[in-house]
Amino acid sequence: MARRNLLADPRSFADLVAATARQKVAAANARQNPDAAAEKPREAIFDALQMVGEAIGAQGFAFTPSGPKFSRRHGDFTFEINIQSDRNNVAGQRAAIWVHTGVYSKSLTAWRKKHSSDWIRPKAPFPIPVFVNQLGYLCDPSGWVEWDFADKAKRRSIADDLIASIRKGAFPLFAIFEGSPEEIAAISDQDWPPPEGISSYLLSIGRVSLANEMLQNYLDKRPKFRRDFEQFYHEFSEQGLPPYRTAIPHDLAAFAVATGLTSNGSSPP
Repeated sequence: MARRNLLADPRSFADLVAATARQKVAAANARQNPDAAAEKPREAIFDALQMVGEAIGAQGFAFTPSGPKFSRRHGDFTFEINIQSDRNNVAGQRAAIWVHTGVYSKSLTAWRKKHSSDWIRPKAPFPIPVFVNQLGYLCDPSGWVEWDFADKAKRRSIADDLIASIRKGAFPLFAIFEGSPEEIAAISDQDWPPPEGISSYLLSIGRVSLANEMLQNYLDKRPKFRRDFEQFYHEFSEQGLPPYRTAIPHDLAAFAVATGLTSNGSSPP
């Protein structure tokens, strides 16, 4: 995991809750007393995103304003850097974004469409990624990070910070997906998103043994998680799949039963 500079600091969950509360109050006050002359958050954000686009365009990333997002195709994959604006932004005061990295696969999308189980083909009006995470969690120090472009005097430096974070966090991730299936499977060693997405991708390209191996490695490194997983696995194998999603051990066990992946080396009855 590459280190990033600390211009935009990662935040703890408690810090996020406290900051969100303050921002809601500020946004409510601003709506009651709007400053018509102030720069709109969207204008400030798109000004900064133009700087980002100029920097990463050489790596093949194209900007889509309607996302907004930056994306690049590589074989079966589409790599995306998605921009989410804070709804508590205030003209002239706050123009904050959160950045999410996503990896999408045509093979995975096609494979899911062949299945009717909600545990293989989640009900969603959009493609489900192989991998998605907030950019801040791909960097060191790790944590939820936002970039605020409201201050024109600091905008260039904040944009440069985001560019550096993309290069240090998103690009190395995307490079893994340009490698072998074995390299992709190794992502599950990280405590990033649960391994359901990676497992689904491996199954979609016919690498069933590798998907099973990856799942066992993931469980072996998390003994308590494995105990919960195996309890759910055997319950769902005998009584049928549950109609709802909840915690990761529960959901991963349902996914494993639905797809025929193994638990501790034994297939579902």
